[in-house]
Formats: sequence, structure tokens, C-alpha cells
Amino acid sequence: MDKVKSVLNKVLSWAKKAPVVKALCVWIVLLVLLAFFVDKLVMPIFSGHFASTGEVPNLEGMSEDAAQKALENAGFKYEWLEEGRYSAQIPAGMVLVQMPAAGRTAKLGRTVKLTRSLGLREVEIPDLRGKSQKQASISLARAGLVQGAIVKGAHQSIPRGVVIRTIPVAGEKVRIGDTVKVVISAGATQGKTVLPDFSGEQIDNVYIKLETLGFKVGKIKRKKDEEGRAPGTVIETSPKHGDYLPPDTKINFVIAD
Repeated sequence: MDKVKSVLNKVLSWAKKAPVVKALCVWIVLLVLLAFFVDKLVMPIFSGHFASTGEVPNLEGMSEDAAQKALENAGFKYEWLEEGRYSAQIPAGMVLVQMPAAGRTAKLGRTVKLTRSLGLREVEIPDLRGKSQKQASISLARAGLVQGAIVKGAHQSIPRGVVIRTIPVAGEKVRIGDTVKVVISAGATQGKTVLPDFSGEQIDNVYIKLETLGFKVGKIKRKKDEEGRAPGTVIETSPKHGDYLPPDTKINFVIAD
């Protein structure tokens, strides 16, 4: 054991005096310092770590001029994308989308891309004349519109149950989701009278109106009303209101008990 220690001590003593070993140690130290310098200083410079940054302002809903000034004041550039997007919340011409998003930290001088709002999307009301009520409903749904009330109208040539026109009229531009009323033909109505809507009225007040219109009172059925309407209030009629009926037609009533 003593011999081994003696040999090691001689080797270490020689290494300390040898110029090659000293030079090697110096090179190792220099390489370590160089690696540290590259990692902590050179690489951040190339990656833009030390470049000036700023927070991207919120531009949503701003006009073009206001958005551009806000970006310039914050130290950013801007670019408007050619294609806009429809929006139910942001008016046409205002900023709808920005990239990078508001609140993000970005390098000053970076270009922020902006998308304009096209506002509410408009569609043209389809021509439903001559279609059935079901076909009209399907056509309106495909156009992104909602079928509203069904209005019955007199027409000599368009058969009963077929669409005469719409309200607003065909070809008019409306917003997506708007309601369109459909006028349905009640057929030839010469000598006929339309039955009004008596729902919500007291049956005692309806008798005189029926006589004036030329109709007669038919069967009266009492029904417990879950909506809490007063006794004697008309709930519904048969035939239904809006129908064109000949004189002396008997009208049946369902009233609140």
C-alpha cells in the first residue's frame, strides 16, 4: 500500500511541473468560460431575448384609424387581411380578430395582423310563391331564416294551402336569423268571411260578433284551464281562426271552466 501511495505522489508531482498538463488545464478552463459566454450572452442576442418587447393592445371593436394609431403608439406595425368575417357583435369595418392576441408580449416592431368585421350576414329572401307550406319552411331554413306567422289570404288562382307571397317580399335582403311571415292562399273566397281570433275573449262578448259576421254558435265545451284564465274565456275554436268560411257556418268553442 505504501508503495502505491509513493507512486501516486511521484506522478502528481510530475504533473504539476509538466508544461503540457498546465496548458491542458488552461484550455479546459477557457472552454468552460467560452461555453458559459455563448449560452448566457451570445445565444440570447441571436434569439432576440434582449430585444425590446411590449404588450399587444386590445383592438377588438376599434375602427381602422383607431386600431392603427394604437399599434403605432405601442410600437407595432399592422397589416389588414383582405378577407373579412361576419359577426353579429362587431359592426362592419371594425376590428374583429387580431394576431397576436391582445395582452400577448411581442417584440416591438412586429406586425399585428388584423381582420375586419363584415357585420351581420345578409341573405336574400327566396321566392316561395307556388310552394306548399312545408316546402316554404324548408327553403327558409336553408337560407338561414326563421318562418314566422302563417297569414291566410284570398286568391282566385292559387290553390288553397299554397304560398302567395312572403312578408318581407321575395328578393329583399335581410339578416341571417330574421323572421319571415308566409302568406298562404285560402283559395277562392268569394262570398266567404274570415274567422277572427277570439281566443282570450269572453264567450258572452263573442256571440254578437259571430252574428255580425254571419256565423252561428255551435257546440261549447268547457275545459279546465292550466293557464289560469277566467271562466268563460275562449281557449280555441273549430274551425280555426283565419279560415274563410261561408255564411251560417257553425263555430264550436272550447272555453275555460
